[in-house]
Amino acid sequence: MVEAHPPRIPLPFALDRNPHAPEAECRLLDWARRHDLLDHADAEKRLVGARLGDLAAYTHPDAEPDRLVLYAQFIAWQFLTHDRYAEPDERTVAGREHLTTQVEPVYRTGRADPPAGPMARALADILGQVYPAMSADWHERFVVEGLETLRHVLPRPPGGARTAGRDHAGGVEAYVRHRRFACGQFPCLLLDEYMAGGELPVVIRDGAAYDDVRNAQADVVSWTSDYYASRDSAGSGAGGGADVATDLVGVLAYTEHVGRAHAESAVAARIQDRVADFLSARRALQGGGSAAALADPAADLVLRRCISAMHHRMAGTEAWAWENVRSIDRRRGAGDAGDARSARDADGGLRVPEFVEDLLDVRGRPRGWDGGAAGHRWP
Repeated sequence: MVEAHPPRIPLPFALDRNPHAPEAECRLLDWARRHDLLDHADAEKRLVGARLGDLAAYTHPDAEPDRLVLYAQFIAWQFLTHDRYAEPDERTVAGREHLTTQVEPVYRTGRADPPAGPMARALADILGQVYPAMSADWHERFVVEGLETLRHVLPRPPGGARTAGRDHAGGVEAYVRHRRFACGQFPCLLLDEYMAGGELPVVIRDGAAYDDVRNAQADVVSWTSDYYASRDSAGSGAGGGADVATDLVGVLAYTEHVGRAHAESAVAARIQDRVADFLSARRALQGGGSAAALADPAADLVLRRCISAMHHRMAGTEAWAWENVRSIDRRRGAGDAGDARSARDADGGLRVPEFVEDLLDVRGRPRGWDGGAAGHRWP
C-alpha cells in the first residue's frame, strides 16, 4: 500500500502562528461571500478547506487582525482566481481575456468601475487599502508582478496556438521558472513590505542578491506545496484515468520516467538545496554589499521584517500543506486513498496538459524511451 502522504520536510526556520487566525478565517469567508466570489456549490467548501487564514497567520504571526485579514484576502484572491479560471473546464480564451480585461485596470489604479465583475471588485477592495500607503515606484512594481503572475496562472487554453518559439531551452527548468511565477509569491513579497510598515530601497529590491533570495524562497514555497499535494491530485484526469502532471512531483515523474515516490524524494532534495541557496543569498543580501543602502535604520528594519516573513512563509507553507493533506486523509480514509492511488499508478500512466508540454518542449517520445520504464506508458 502506498502511504497516504510523503514524509515531512525539515526546514531550518522557526514556526509560529498568529493568535488571530480563527478570526481571520471567519472574516475571510464573510469577505468572499460579500464579493460574490463563491459562485458554485463547491467554491465555499474549497475555500474553507484551503485554510488560507491559517497560511496568512503562519506568514505574519505578529500582524494585528485587520492587516492579517487583508493579507489573507490577497492570498484567497489568488487562490480563487486560479480555482475559477485556470482549471481545465474554465481555461478558455474567452475566460482568460475576460479576467485580464477586468483585473488589469484594477492593478493599475486600485479601483474598479461599477460594472466590474466580482474578481475585479474584490481586488479593488484590497488594493484600495494598500496603494495609498505605498510609493509610486512600489505601485509600479506591484502592477508588473501582479500581471506577470496572472499571465502564468492563466496559461494557453487547450487547443490554443502552441508556443512558436522561445528565448530559452525547454525542459524541467523552464517549467520551474513558470511555476515560480504561477505560485503568486512575488506579489506577496511586495505585500510583505506593506505589512512591514515601509518599503525596501529600490537599490535592494532591484539588486541581484535580493533576486536570488526571492527566487529561492518562491521555489521552496511552491515546491513544498507540490510535494504534499501531489498524491492528492494524482489520478485527477478526466474520467479517473491517467494522472495529470501539473505539479513538480508529477513533472519529474513524467520527464524522468519514475514513480511518484522516487519523484517525491527528488523534490524533497531540491527543496533542501534551494533552502541552502536561500541562506547563502540572504547572507550576501545582509552583508557588506548592502551596507550603504542600509545606513538608514528604517530601511534596515523593513529588510529584516521582510526576510523574517520569508522565513515564516517557508515554515508556514510546510506546516499548512502537511496539515491540509493530513486533513484530507482523515476525511476520506488514508487506506482507501492509498489503495486507489496504487491502482492508478499501475494502470493509469502519466500525461501533461498542453501548456506544460510546451514548457518542457516535449514532442513525441523522448530519446532513449524504452516503452515501459518504471511501468509508465507514454500517453
